[in-house]
Amino acid sequence: MAAERFYIYRCGRTDSCAVTAAKNEARLLRSLCPTSWQFWMQITRYQFEDGRSGFTFDAAIAGIKAKGYFLFTGSPELLGKLVPAPGSEGPSNV
Repeated sequence: MAAERFYIYRCGRTDSCAVTAAKNEARLLRSLCPTSWQFWMQITRYQFEDGRSGFTFDAAIAGIKAKGYFLFTGSPELLGKLVPAPGSEGPSNV
């Protein structure tokens, strides 16, 4: 997979997350998140140490190739980095 950027989405305020190789990936089903998927952050493979965010890139890439997304449980380290601003679509560190 030649993707340089990956996109993490979070299901509401839960620790349920998904990573995709395309922003607004249409194959990330709404039925998998009872509220709605919120864009959380854009990352590269080299920004995170494998496993510390709740997933490994090898597993994510395999899932993305198969389904277009990879579901995982976000680690406190990942979810604590940035907190979504009220009413925003993504995180804010303000």
